[in-house]
Amino acid sequence: MIARPRRGYGVQLQRYQLRFVYGNLRSAIRRRDWPHAWQSLGQAIGVDMPPCPSEHDLRAAVPLLREQLSYRGAKPAELAMLNGDIKQLVKLEDLPVPEAAQIARSVAHSHRALPSAPYRKDYLLLRSRPAAAADPRALVTLYCSRDDRARELWRMEANQREDPRRAGRLLEIPPCCIDAFAADCERSRRDQDALNDDACRRVLATATADAPGDWRLNPMANAELIGFYPCSARCPAAVERAQAVLAAMPTAAAQAAERQLRRPVLYYRLPFFATFTDRWLGGVLQPDDCAVNAMPDAAARTAQALFAALVAHTLSTRGTLAAGPADSTALLCRWQ
Repeated sequence: MIARPRRGYGVQLQRYQLRFVYGNLRSAIRRRDWPHAWQSLGQAIGVDMPPCPSEHDLRAAVPLLREQLSYRGAKPAELAMLNGDIKQLVKLEDLPVPEAAQIARSVAHSHRALPSAPYRKDYLLLRSRPAAAADPRALVTLYCSRDDRARELWRMEANQREDPRRAGRLLEIPPCCIDAFAADCERSRRDQDALNDDACRRVLATATADAPGDWRLNPMANAELIGFYPCSARCPAAVERAQAVLAAMPTAAAQAAERQLRRPVLYYRLPFFATFTDRWLGGVLQPDDCAVNAMPDAAARTAQALFAALVAHTLSTRGTLAAGPADSTALLCRWQ
């Protein structure tokens, strides 16, 4: 299994192999075989890993973990879109079943709210499989609209018909961003495990130190504002949508979103990324400025703790993340 470059931006595993790499990673974590897990992580993110740290050093990296992009529960921006009538159709993904039911009840007087069939999420691949509604880990997507748009998108996705352009139009995504995501989907026909990762990397690659992205389009937090991948991190149409959402949010929530979304991002692939405070001390980042994303799943969180140990190792040996632990695969993204 080899990692290979893909069109000059990052590393993409060979076709349909990522699930097997993550399977090996999960198996090694269950066995507490940290050297094997360490190498499997390196294979997943395309890094020639340094020597595996001790179990003590792995435990020391755990405090760096923070839940930032969890793929579980309603996002503040989604609720603002729904309650502020910013869009005709709002799609709320990855809701625990009780939360979805509560939201549906709260808007029943004004909206049609249709839940998807329940599913469980793989928090490494970020793909889903059917689940029983009684499963405490079950999630649903909730489609909400005042007209029949919710049923139209619900029916299309329930039948697993992939039509990103039609879905994008229903969700009122700007045409330029629909075109960009449709191209992501077309590329992903060769490797569907990489769709979210490719779309995310495409956006983040436009948020560089020389040309920072607009913080309102940063997708790397539960606080993200637009609910789609923009065509670039400075897309004017997407910024206009984000600003409308911010204006509809409670002041405290909007301020919290800005604090989170302004943080620089060190990105490898979903779900392996870290964010930092804006204290660039002569271009050097300090370990206490770092937060590594953590998922609400034990195995994924353990894998992310391994990633945190890699970030901590790099900070301690280089003293900087100007290019990241693996210069050819990491993106260090800035926002303004």
